[in-house]
Amino acid sequence: MSNWISITKSNLYDSKAAALIDAADTVQLGAGQTDRSTGIIADVVVEIRRKVARCNQLDQDATKIPGGLKSLAVDIIVARLKVALEQELTKAESDSLARREREMDRIADGKDYIDPPDNPIPANFVSADSGAQVVSKSRRKATGKKMGGLI
Repeated sequence: MSNWISITKSNLYDSKAAALIDAADTVQLGAGQTDRSTGIIADVVVEIRRKVARCNQLDQDATKIPGGLKSLAVDIIVARLKVALEQELTKAESDSLARREREMDRIADGKDYIDPPDNPIPANFVSADSGAQVVSKSRRKATGKKMGGLI
């Protein structure tokens, strides 16, 4: 079984959000506009991967997130679908979303464990499409001495 998974519409359907997904993908779309759920899923995956990358290695597949974060991703996606439809979040949904954001911050700070990637990006990997290089370095701290003269 894989440690990292892709989030799909079927994951959302499994979470009892089928009517919400269908509504978001069809209601009030402009001419030529594609379904909302695909873009929202992609945005949430990118956001989760960005947070994970701060203190953890990423999987080479840019569509995958740690499997243990599936419910976190689904909760965030469902909330964003409701916002896209201009529906109010319930108090419980708002509280859950705030808890999920704190959970992502803990992961970004290296305070929560995530499963290792199935196909980790090598430390010296150079991306063909962006020209960026993934480097493992400790964080530099700005001090008054180091920053003196910049003012």
